Amino acid sequence: MIDRFGQTEMIRLSEPEDRTAEAVNPAKIELAIADAAALINDYLRKRYRVPLVAVPLSVTRSACVLARYDLAQGERTNPTEEMRLARKEVIAWLEGLSKGEIELDGVPSGSGPSPASGARVSDRSRPFDHDRIMG
Repeated sequence: MIDRFGQTEMIRLSEPEDRTAEAVNPAKIELAIADAAALINDYLRKRYRVPLVAVPLSVTRSACVLARYDLAQGERTNPTEEMRLARKEVIAWLEGLSKGEIELDGVPSGSGPSPASGARVSDRSRPFDHDRIMG
């Protein structure tokens, strides 16, 4: 996020109550990124198996935009208009992905969770039970 938005902004957003801070608060940034990833996965799981094995740059960028917006919401800070519009754009993109209107490059669609995963119950008799196997 520092590479995308700069160290000064990340310090200001992660430590809004301390105007003399000279370092980012990694715990706050990591929490915002985790929240953004959870939101993205909620949209993607409708069409893709999550978490993604290889994360496209567009998803990484989207997570950073969402995390930045969340960090900017606080008692002493508010998201800028640029942040609000960027978040709105990301949400629209995620909705397009979840509806199948947009495809993720390099990630096969239709690879969502397998309906056959999990426990299975059968009411059929077992063709090989203990007595038949042992003779």
